[in-house]
Amino acid sequence: MKQFVVIGLGNFGLNVAKSLASKGNQVLAIDKDQDRIDEIKDDVSDAIIADAKNVKVLNEFIPASIDAVIISIGENMEASILATRYLKERKIKRIVVKAINDNHAKILELMGADDIILPEKDMALSLAQKLTSANLLEHIPLTSEFSIVEVAAPEDFIGKTLRQIKLRSKYNLLVIAVKNVLQDKFYLMPEADFKLVPDCLIVIMGRREDIEKFKI
Repeated sequence: MKQFVVIGLGNFGLNVAKSLASKGNQVLAIDKDQDRIDEIKDDVSDAIIADAKNVKVLNEFIPASIDAVIISIGENMEASILATRYLKERKIKRIVVKAINDNHAKILELMGADDIILPEKDMALSLAQKLTSANLLEHIPLTSEFSIVEVAAPEDFIGKTLRQIKLRSKYNLLVIAVKNVLQDKFYLMPEADFKLVPDCLIVIMGRREDIEKFKI
């Protein structure tokens, strides 16, 4: 079991903390806001109200043996920089920081942060890479409501064109790519007259509830 500390419980920090805890890790969550602490306290090992700019707080609650500290302090650039500095001085083995913008990221890099995350930029780059790769992953979450998934084409789709299967009108889903497994070919944004062949996968985008209805 690994030990992590997540500082800052905005959407990013909250989801990171919950995800780490769900995988059996020991997670300490820290935030100045009582409501955010109340929201997560039952999902993590411990949750405390504290100010990350206070070096005494960091020294008291974060042991030097911690596996990683994730700093996600909203729009407070000063607080994230100070917390990074204090943790770096204590030689914490891995410091992951969410940056607000490229300038913030550059400062964090100079401060010695091990991993710097720009969520929107990183997600855009990752999505672009996955969409153009023949090894597209099965599931790419876009938002809490929309996703991109890769599924095997049902038998009754084989030999039909995308126009004929009518995914958009029947399921409100958009086909954004088709992968031919046997020929190892990837077709991005195929035309409506594109015909599906045996052993092909279709990459679809839409609301999660519509995707689940289609997969059933």
